[in-house]
Amino acid sequence: MKKKGWLSLLLSVVLTATLLSACGGNNNGSTTSPSASPSASPSESAASSESASPDAPMKLTFWDLDGTAVKDSPGIVALQQKLNIEVDYISTTREAMKEKLNLMLASNDIPDWWKEPSFPDYDKLLQQSVAAEIPQELIEQHMPKYVSWLKRYLGDDPFQYVRRDGKIYALPVIWDIGIDGVQLAFREDWLKKVGITKTPETLEEMEEALTRFRNDDPDGNNQKDTYGITSSGDNIESMMSSVFGAFDAYPNIFRVKDGKVVRGEIEPGAKQALEVLNRWYKNELIDPEFVVNKGNNVEDKVLGGRVGAIEYYWWAFLPGSAFLGGEQWYDKLKSQNPDFSFAITGGVKGPDGKWGISQYNPAFASGVMFGKQLEQNPEKMIRYMQVFEATQFDPDSYAALNFGIEGTHWKRSDKGTVEFIPPYDNEDERKKAGIVAYSMAGSFNDYDFQTSYTSDESLRQLAKDTRAQGSREIDILAPFSKPIYNETQDKLKQFTLTTFIDFITGRKSLNEFDSFVAEWRKMGGDKVLEEAQQIYDQYLK
Repeated sequence: MKKKGWLSLLLSVVLTATLLSACGGNNNGSTTSPSASPSASPSESAASSESASPDAPMKLTFWDLDGTAVKDSPGIVALQQKLNIEVDYISTTREAMKEKLNLMLASNDIPDWWKEPSFPDYDKLLQQSVAAEIPQELIEQHMPKYVSWLKRYLGDDPFQYVRRDGKIYALPVIWDIGIDGVQLAFREDWLKKVGITKTPETLEEMEEALTRFRNDDPDGNNQKDTYGITSSGDNIESMMSSVFGAFDAYPNIFRVKDGKVVRGEIEPGAKQALEVLNRWYKNELIDPEFVVNKGNNVEDKVLGGRVGAIEYYWWAFLPGSAFLGGEQWYDKLKSQNPDFSFAITGGVKGPDGKWGISQYNPAFASGVMFGKQLEQNPEKMIRYMQVFEATQFDPDSYAALNFGIEGTHWKRSDKGTVEFIPPYDNEDERKKAGIVAYSMAGSFNDYDFQTSYTSDESLRQLAKDTRAQGSREIDILAPFSKPIYNETQDKLKQFTLTTFIDFITGRKSLNEFDSFVAEWRKMGGDKVLEEAQQIYDQYLK
């Protein structure tokens, strides 16, 4: 389901940042005292093998995939006291986790839990009967902030992707900033230079801006060396998606219109979008190298001042201190040109008022699964839930795991961000103290919550408002197993990509669009759509 090509470059960076900041928690308001065991019903206690000695810490095991787990870190010590647990680890690497899990399952040494198998692997694990059913009422009772977070991005039924035969077998995991992350930005300083005073809102206004970017020397070097827009030519989903969105046709993703599953690449709107892109290409508004561009090429052209518009992740268009931290495109361009700024929008309207950009389905993997044996030990399952809730959503537990103890190891700066207190402003000293970011779940990253530690307080509303502009056009079937589609998707996608590039560059006439649609269907597209409709009717209708 993940997009490939130049977007994956930033995705890998973001996921790295996720690993560094993935220890959030939220157990605010918990009445559990440091010495008390979290409450459980009499039946749950009777079922628990650990309940014979209620004052003894319950032993819980977590995965250490990056070598960052420190048993005596301030955060782990505080968590053990808070929830009356004893923490142990299974050490492996991220790459070897699947193999490690399979070996454990093969030897009937089922771990208490594991994280994020792909959806096809999720279904295989259910067939093996190694996973525990997770009662929804337990999730809602013991992980309320987690459930609230899921609902913000998955709707009122956030468990629909992991429910099988009416039962839930995973705590869903999502990449929440994927659902509305990609937006369209214009060089605002260029707009002003060529006499445009507002951010383009329609396809016509966008075309006018791109035309002036090409012809009116927006960089002031007296050379015709700038283009309106560029893209990467290796990913049909993200190739100038805002133009396809203006005609409500999103290539290579499954959407629903009037109860019918559709694919944007064969809709009439795709032909209309291609007609626009073909005109832009003929008029030299599109970077002619878009066909061969990769991620680095796109970035170089943006940072080198070669193009005036680009579709990318919105946080790259803002100061790094507004969201994830670090140096973003905005910071790099601002250092070169004090007058620089981006004008950001979620898309431009087409003739019928449609707009949007293709995004990621946030449910990129199934989630956290519990071993079958925990069905007979609900108290232990609950305790794991409480740990995940605390360490991913509770400010105290999250901060302790990532930064140490407030007032001892860190404090809030005058900008509202984490500022380490000497000597812990030195990374080596932090390591000596066991302050190394570690996530107990390795999942459940609420970026609105986590970036409250990394973003300047004065810029948080800017980030919130910018993000709110994004569309949420996603592949609704990405999380579901689709055997027919899996067998044919590569050839269908490559056929679409190659043909669309030929349409845009004029190597093929758009009079051949209907022939393209017929061939796409003949290559397996009809069977793909039939399968997709069945999946939608079974799980989502």
